[in-house]
Amino acid sequence: MDGLLSGIRVIDCTTVNAMPTATYTMADMDAEVIKVETHTRLRTEGLGPFPDSVPGDKFWNRDGGFHRLNRGKLGITLNLKLPQAVQLFKRLAAVSDVVAENNRPGVMDRLGLGYKELRRVNPSLIYLSFSGFGQTGPWRDYQGIGRMFELTSGLSQFTGYPDEGPRRVGGAWFDPPNGWMVVFALLSALHWRDETGEGQWIDYAMYQMAVSTMGDAILDWQTNGGNGRIMGNGHPYMAPHGAYPCQGDDQWIVITVEDDAQWEALCRVMDNPEWTRLPHFSDGLNRWKHQEALNQRMAQWTCLHNPHDLMARLQEAGVPAGAVQNARQVMTDPQMRYRGFFQRVQHSKESGMGTRLYNGQPWKMDKTSTYIRRPSPDLGQDNEHVLGKILGVSEAEIAALYELGALGKEPNPMPKRQAQMTLEETRKRFADEIDRGSMAGYDPDYKKALETE
Repeated sequence: MDGLLSGIRVIDCTTVNAMPTATYTMADMDAEVIKVETHTRLRTEGLGPFPDSVPGDKFWNRDGGFHRLNRGKLGITLNLKLPQAVQLFKRLAAVSDVVAENNRPGVMDRLGLGYKELRRVNPSLIYLSFSGFGQTGPWRDYQGIGRMFELTSGLSQFTGYPDEGPRRVGGAWFDPPNGWMVVFALLSALHWRDETGEGQWIDYAMYQMAVSTMGDAILDWQTNGGNGRIMGNGHPYMAPHGAYPCQGDDQWIVITVEDDAQWEALCRVMDNPEWTRLPHFSDGLNRWKHQEALNQRMAQWTCLHNPHDLMARLQEAGVPAGAVQNARQVMTDPQMRYRGFFQRVQHSKESGMGTRLYNGQPWKMDKTSTYIRRPSPDLGQDNEHVLGKILGVSEAEIAALYELGALGKEPNPMPKRQAQMTLEETRKRFADEIDRGSMAGYDPDYKKALETE
């Protein structure tokens, strides 16, 4: 056994972000994850082809988002509009441990692949249905995506700035945590099955996970009638607490003081300026009441320092602080490199994608290994292996399935080839985004910095 989940087989017929995150996490732990997709629709997870990869004939296999979310998996194509493909799915479910799907409620039932049907072929199957609002209730048919749940769950009542209204955190903030919670649910169900021999259906709602992160706000309303308020970078009772400017263009540090001992340590790092002894900064409550004046004083001091140097000094003194980092700084900082968090994956020569870095898992175990075991699959890459080796389908039968259109390795209909940007076009696009303020900068030497050339 090489990993925690060696011997577990997962059928992954999911898309977008949260559920593929769950299944690649299981693949990193050595589960055999079989990605089931269709060749009748172009695969994409939102990034499009890697702009710097060498143009190839099979451009549909170079979507950056797909590769990020489906590393470590086997890949097959099944056109589930055809009964022959539906029967193959059932045969695969009969020899698998988990089926994971994130279609809208009712879709799998209409295909004849809902839990009740698959339970007939495999009573010990763990079947997870992932949707925005769950399989029951008045909102069951509403569409739900990660980007909306910050607002729907109530998180955005805290993430804006006073007088500006709510702001989103950015990206699909709740997608990865939902994926991680899915892993917890699946492993719990697998443990139950090992104890009882029984499979079960997991009805998972993204909305509920998002709301569960709002526990203190919900408790405040239940007990005090408080209904949240926009605080910017402030805190309900801590001060100083915020992001402060540092030396350089758009350089910042975050500092939090939880108690008087940390405040005294902060004062020592600042060389105990006279203003720190003013009566309205004498204790935690007074500092919180006068936090606007306090933040101004703090900013006058922090702007004289490099954020990383100041972070080291404050941490050594016992004050929680961290430099605000951009993507380059995160991917090249010594802590990440020492921990080996970003892992190198060598794609096939035919793909033209070379070596890429992908995030690993945030834990290390001393008895079992967790790592990216293979690149993500090309479209239909493992059709012959899965159908022939696992299900025992003959070569003649597989050839007939290709002829029928139940299997495929190329999109059908063939999409229009996307134009490959030149390096100069890529730089101009990024320059335009920098001018608009949607991007902070462009680093043409990023491959050298990442040591992937």
